[in-house]
Amino acid sequence: MTSEEEWRLGDKIVELSSEAISGSRRATTRHTPLLRTESADQHDEMQTEVPIPLAKVEQSQQCTVLHVDDDPQVGELVEVYLERINDDFDVVTKTSAVAALDFLRTKQVDCIVSDYDMPNTDGLEFLELIREQYPDIPFILFTGKGSEEIASEAIASGVTDYMQKGGRSDTYDVLANRIENAVEQHRTEQRFWNALSWYQRLVEQELAGVCIIQDGTFVYVNQKLADIFGYDQSELIDESPTILTPEGDESRFPGALRTAESNELDTFHSEFAGQQADGETRTIEVSGGSIEYDGEPAWIGVLRDAESNPDIGE
Repeated sequence: MTSEEEWRLGDKIVELSSEAISGSRRATTRHTPLLRTESADQHDEMQTEVPIPLAKVEQSQQCTVLHVDDDPQVGELVEVYLERINDDFDVVTKTSAVAALDFLRTKQVDCIVSDYDMPNTDGLEFLELIREQYPDIPFILFTGKGSEEIASEAIASGVTDYMQKGGRSDTYDVLANRIENAVEQHRTEQRFWNALSWYQRLVEQELAGVCIIQDGTFVYVNQKLADIFGYDQSELIDESPTILTPEGDESRFPGALRTAESNELDTFHSEFAGQQADGETRTIEVSGGSIEYDGEPAWIGVLRDAESNPDIGE
């Protein structure tokens, strides 16, 4: 996966970097953290979920590794070494593909490490079964029976990594490192796609105000943001974001939004005092991060009227 993906916003192309919207690198869940709010505009007061993928999130780095090997002694050895190398690893060994699949039905697993030779099946057949049911989970083929043919078939079947057991003294250190890399890549991709789909919903369904700031002015605002502040969309385009603060007071606006340069800003989540067109002041919640817009550095923000959603909570 590339570090940037294109997202069409009207007639413009926006490149969203995974680093910008992935949140904290310590985030481990497969779902973007959400803020819940009741939509007063819906007759049935339907509950909507507004994401905050740009906010910093601190969570455990616990990593569950499912190890599949028909030899219980090998399984115990792998468990001991991997958990000794990385305290965050929780290694569970199963001695057959059937037992592993049963475990997967009830438990969340971050990575699968499988031998090639197993009773009634082999690692490649097991990989194909996994890809049918769990297409994205990292899968490392860790085998003592290595060959170019097996490696080629494994790659064609969607293996994440391929490693021969061998007799090297650092075998388990290398395996641990490959597990860490595979899991981190998978989590980053999941956070990226979750966040991207939520931003598309925000824009398309007007669940929150969305803006893009470039060179200190708005180059895009959706209708929801304009409604929050009582402006027409056309009145905000090419204006400084400080138009949304009392008397254009720059000091009241988060510094990150004033600079809005992608090489200076990682992610941001805060509140500020916003002023509507009629002069009324409201507390506005904002999350944001760096993007490229039309090939140039910019900043994307999600704004909500915090006072109209008093029961916000994670």
